[in-house]
Amino acid sequence: MEKFRLLLIPFSWLYGLVVSLRNWFYNIGIFKSKQIPGASICIGNITVGGTGKSPLTAYIAKLFEEKKTVILSRGYGRKTQGLFIANATSTASELGDEPMMYWTNFNQQIPVVVSEKRQIGVDWIRENTSNSLILLDDAFQHRAVKSGLNILLMTYDRPIFSDFVFPAGNLREPRAGMKRSDIVVVTKCPSNLSENFKTNFYQKIPLAKEFIFFSEVIYGDLTGLFGEIWEPVDQILLVTGIAQPEPLYRFLAENHKVESLKFPDHHAFTHLDIQQIQQKVATFANQRCVVVTTEKDAVRFAEWKDQILQSGIPFFVQNISLKIDREAHFKDLLKNYVVRANETSC
Repeated sequence: MEKFRLLLIPFSWLYGLVVSLRNWFYNIGIFKSKQIPGASICIGNITVGGTGKSPLTAYIAKLFEEKKTVILSRGYGRKTQGLFIANATSTASELGDEPMMYWTNFNQQIPVVVSEKRQIGVDWIRENTSNSLILLDDAFQHRAVKSGLNILLMTYDRPIFSDFVFPAGNLREPRAGMKRSDIVVVTKCPSNLSENFKTNFYQKIPLAKEFIFFSEVIYGDLTGLFGEIWEPVDQILLVTGIAQPEPLYRFLAENHKVESLKFPDHHAFTHLDIQQIQQKVATFANQRCVVVTTEKDAVRFAEWKDQILQSGIPFFVQNISLKIDREAHFKDLLKNYVVRANETSC
């Protein structure tokens, strides 16, 4: 595999050149980038695959839950187009799975707006709401708008400084893109991360140490998708449509027998998929088997509530949260920024 990737390096150079030219045009003003008025925080990456943007976006939204916050997303994978505002009857098909997850998890109390063109979303928010903070989900490379604070994510096992531009590597732009970040969060770290490991990152990321943080995923309770009550099981079928389900599989396998059924990232589940799950569960004859899925997948499964309930298969959702090192300092950086930005905009 590594030898094959080496053969792709010339294509990576070409792709990297095109992206670098685009960024240069933004830097010198040929392509226009509009500053977002008021407080705005961008959470994103320059890497193909999951880096943990959604948990961090939810973490920050929770931090500012009482501060009139709104989440703005592209709404990847949705069937609608243009500007769409989350409402009481919204579905994942209309919003996209990640925005729908935010809308659901915060009990529809934090406004969620989706728009491919973020500027249209920003304009609508500023014209129609009194919300003081905009969280831009996955907008680090969307340079048509300029956020006040840019948070860049990378996973501990695939650091940007050791990676290559697609297709030889996983980067969507050259490593120099790190310089646009104000804060870097290294995600999906093990709990026993050594100081030597952290020092290596401090030395290779072009930011001062005080702006570099490490986070780990904390697995919480399993909750019934439709009110199911957890009971001891013989078998778990892990059903996912996310980029990297392996960490969740390893966690569940520590205490249970687990088999995995994987679908592509952001997969829109169908009637046939539910049938496939039923057939797989049926192979565990005389065993109590339940389906476990992720919070992001759960909002897509919710659209198949009737068929799932008719199947009699218990569906459970694995809840997760984030633990960030030097958490008080991280929160202070964000809170101080929001205060300054709102004072400046008054």
